[in-house]
Amino acid sequence: MAESLALTTPAAADLRNPLPPAKSRSLDADIIIKNAPDPVFVSDLEGKILSANDAVYELLGFRPDEVLEQSLSHFISPEETREFLAALREVIERGVTRNAHLNPRSASNEVIPTTLNASALRDTDGKVIGAIGILRDMRAYEKVVRDLQESKAELQEKILDLEKFEEVVVGRELKMIALEKEIEQLKHEQGRKHRG
Repeated sequence: MAESLALTTPAAADLRNPLPPAKSRSLDADIIIKNAPDPVFVSDLEGKILSANDAVYELLGFRPDEVLEQSLSHFISPEETREFLAALREVIERGVTRNAHLNPRSASNEVIPTTLNASALRDTDGKVIGAIGILRDMRAYEKVVRDLQESKAELQEKILDLEKFEEVVVGRELKMIALEKEIEQLKHEQGRKHRG
């Protein structure tokens, strides 16, 4: 595991940053989280939000003081809270990264479909002290899926309409053929009557 999240080499960091290495790593991690384009948060082992970037506040529509120090259960359903805590335990116990679907409720009470990527957050000794969560807003993706499903349903309706139309057309064509044969037969019979 890398010792530092620093964006610069250790020698360059020492020249520009008189802070101790642990403090420098902390500041570098804060900078990375703050500037991440996706909503990123840090939670403790019980799911309490300790830190979040502006993208989290923008996604949820809450002010920082309404998010920080709050349990994730404040934003997600009880069932999703249980799933998140189970995933968090797995991240902690097995050191794995977990993906999950969460539907947090925004300040305007909108349910926002998201995917969560959760990883263990470790202190400088390697002990797990919480989790880092990265959310991905799935509203645009789900809209595309809905639009595709609607298009598929419309297409299936059109196919059924075409099948019905084909059935009618084929039925008429068969009737026309039968009528033509009947006309030919009547002409043939009338021709015999005139000759005989």
